[in-house]
Order: sequence, then C-alpha cells, then structure tokens
Amino acid sequence: MLSVIIPAYNEGHHICNNLLKINEELKIFCNSFEIIFVNDGSTDCTLEEAKKAAEQADTIRIVSYSKNQGKGHAIIEGYKAASKGLISILDADLDIHPRQIKPLLDKASETDADFVIQSKRHPDSNVKGFPLKRRFLSRSYNLTIKMLFDLPVSDTQVGVKLYRKHVVDTIMPMLSVKRYAADVEQLVIAHKHGYRIEECPVHIDFDPSGDRMKLNDILNIAKDTASIYYKLNFLDYYDLDKVAVQYAIEEKSIAEQNLIPERRV
Repeated sequence: MLSVIIPAYNEGHHICNNLLKINEELKIFCNSFEIIFVNDGSTDCTLEEAKKAAEQADTIRIVSYSKNQGKGHAIIEGYKAASKGLISILDADLDIHPRQIKPLLDKASETDADFVIQSKRHPDSNVKGFPLKRRFLSRSYNLTIKMLFDLPVSDTQVGVKLYRKHVVDTIMPMLSVKRYAADVEQLVIAHKHGYRIEECPVHIDFDPSGDRMKLNDILNIAKDTASIYYKLNFLDYYDLDKVAVQYAIEEKSIAEQNLIPERRV
C-alpha cells in the first residue's frame, strides 16, 4: 500500500521513460501502489511527457500547477493527493534507483518506524562519483543540523524517504518551508513530536553533469535552516494545535477566494 511522490521541474527530456521505469520496478516488490507525479510549474515539455506515461500506466496520477514553487511545495501537493498507507519520495532524475525503496519498506516493517530515510554515511552505503565540493558541503551541513536540532540521523538530504501516511497527515499543517530545507523541517517536526526515525544505506552513482548546486542555493538553504531554528525555538511554530488551526483558516480563505487552481490532470 504505497504512494510514491515524484516532484519534478523541467525534466521533460527523460520523465516519460523514468516514470514507466519506476512503474515496472514497483511491480516487482509492491502489490498495491500509485505514482503521484507533481509537475512543479515546469516551462518545458515535462507535463506533456508525463501525460504520455500516464496513458500507458494507470498507476500514474498527475498533479500540476503553472508556477514553480519549489520541491518542498511539490511534495506537500503530493502528500495531499496520496491515498496509500505508506508514502515514499523519489527524485525524478533517478540518481537513486527506485528498487532502493524496498529496503525502506523492509526497515519500516522490521522496526515499526514512522520515518525511514537513506544516509550516505551509513556503514553499508556505496556512493560513487560524489564531487569533493559536494562531500564537504554535505558533511558541513549535516554537522550544522546535528548541532542546531540534535536529530538522530547522520544525513538529511538523500532523495529517497519513506513516511507513514498518518504521520504525514499530522505534520503537514506545520510544514512551511517550500524550497531548500523542506527535508530538514519534516524531520525536525517528526523528532519534536516523538516519531521514530530510522536510517538505511543508499547506493548512489552520482552524475556530476546533473549537479545544479549554486552559491545562491547554498545561501537559501542556510536562510531556510535558520528560519526553522527560529520557528522551533522562539515562536513555538511547530506546536500542533496552534498550527492546525491557522492552517485550516488559511485553506478556507484561499478556497473562498477561488485561488486554488485545478491540480489534477
């Protein structure tokens, strides 16, 4: 009973093939699943190519909107559309193979964990082609996260993650980061509210040509991370009851103004 969310922005050159590949791989180890593709305001042929895949596989559902709003926002839209008991996140470029979802499912079953994430620093991980600059940035960022939030994980940024839907439904009203540090915010909220987080190894054959990390991205990650710290420690922003009430008010206000576009295609 698995929902796999695929957020994407301008992935038109390979998204049709990748979605069909994900579909075939999931059939091997999952009896009941859906693939929720979220087109995050792409300006190329991403949406058209995704529709081609959906025509060939009835497990593929499409959520789309016209303005790019960031990976964090795309994942939240995917959460809203998910209907299965477990939810996984997978990057559209398939730097990490979809078969690597299975160990996360096994770990969740074995440990009854609420969140299962992959870590490049797990002793059984195999990471190839990761540039020295990215290794330094990744190590530095995760040390910072450990110092600021004391999360019980060694790596927050690997693309494949698994959540229980009832946990997602609980924390979703508290999610506020739409772009750069959305993964960190989810884990911070989960840890704050006592949900169990486990780690799995990952196998990555990194393609340096797909590295989009720029200085501006690093600065925005730092800004988002500081915002999470401030909200957690000074605003009590991640208090469940308070945020749930505010979330309901905002959703009602948006709906009344008819500002919610048709998301499902």
